[in-house]
Amino acid sequence: MIALLGLGSAPAAGDPKVPPGPASIREPVAILTSGLDYTVPEIAARLARDGEGELIGWDIPGEDRFPYVATGGDTDLMRTLAGMLPSPSPLALLPVRVDPAAPLSVAQGLAFVGRTPARTVLVPMWSANAADWEPFRQAALHFSALRIVVPACADRPAGAGSPVYPRDLGLPNIVTAPSGADDAAARLIDHVAGLPCLEPN
Repeated sequence: MIALLGLGSAPAAGDPKVPPGPASIREPVAILTSGLDYTVPEIAARLARDGEGELIGWDIPGEDRFPYVATGGDTDLMRTLAGMLPSPSPLALLPVRVDPAAPLSVAQGLAFVGRTPARTVLVPMWSANAADWEPFRQAALHFSALRIVVPACADRPAGAGSPVYPRDLGLPNIVTAPSGADDAAARLIDHVAGLPCLEPN
């Protein structure tokens, strides 16, 4: 499936190569991210790989498979999530870089995930503007087999004030809790669901 998307093997100018890693048989958990430094050793060791050991990921704004940012982005979050995975782990992280300020970019990121082996996608972003999330809502409806994990925004309880999105899109595949005690992604889900929603992105 990845080959059908026309992914190249060389990083774009300014993007470093992904550190080498073995072919992965681990279950990928996708994450929509504003970018990361995937050369950080603890992150590189937990990345989803294809049969040739190449990163499975995508950069929506950059239109290549290298979701890299040198500074800022979600490197700290990715380092935390990577640290939650045991060694060896049944899971791997599949990063998809999106532009949180561009609603279509976030929807495109979700659509990319829907065409990968990942069935769980972490979406550590939110806002109070329903219109911004309409493209995402449509993508989530289309890729209904995805389990979409979003911040629960416990400081903004549902029904007790202004809605927050994507939590309040009303879709059955949007979740803020693990599916059960044997859910391998439970720690990742709990962490993303517990992220603070202090102000709109």
